[in-house]
Amino acid sequence: MHLALLVILAAAPATPQTWKFETDGTPEVHISNVDGAVRVDAVDGNSVVFEVVREGPDSARNKTEVEVVQEGDVVRAQVCCGKCEEERHSCKGDLGKVRFAVKVPRSTELHVSVVNATVSVAGVTGEQEISAVNGRVEVNGSERRISVSAVDGEVVLAPRKVVTTSVSTVSGDIRLKLPAKADAKVEFSSVSGSFNGSSVALGSKEKSYGAGSQEVEISTVSGSLTVQE
Repeated sequence: MHLALLVILAAAPATPQTWKFETDGTPEVHISNVDGAVRVDAVDGNSVVFEVVREGPDSARNKTEVEVVQEGDVVRAQVCCGKCEEERHSCKGDLGKVRFAVKVPRSTELHVSVVNATVSVAGVTGEQEISAVNGRVEVNGSERRISVSAVDGEVVLAPRKVVTTSVSTVSGDIRLKLPAKADAKVEFSSVSGSFNGSSVALGSKEKSYGAGSQEVEISTVSGSLTVQE
């Protein structure tokens, strides 16, 4: 009876931590996470709202700390091994998962860096820079410059408006969903990949859509690129 109770308590979900910041409507938001997920949704208004859930047993949760701070119109969030104000040290053992659910103004400039975590962004129209190691990246509704670098993870981009874009992966497939009447010149280079089913080995391939004035540069080591019109 006591053992069963202990198991139930250990598996109980953690209470979300919530932060809310007021900005000028065009903030710069930085998010760093290790193990878990980051979801960012654009909303009307000037507020930046973080809801963070740390999953796993208490022994794992207590090894990490989540810090979210505002400096003017810059908001930074990070997961730290131990206390964030202390000197950084390596993460060891089971740290549990940390899930970020973030709501930001539509014109936010977004910077996300993750390891062993997925990234999902919807509706953000400001510039975006995303880096992921071992995690899927999906971005929907972008309108300004976007840069994505990934290792061992699929990348899916569905821009509302195509502008300067760069994507690089070491081992991961890329899907680019173009909006209607897209204006893009896609340049794909790869060591051993494919572009819309055609092999591109140690070389590059280029294709224009519409006037082809907006550059989309995509490179992979061993991944495919699929462009959907």
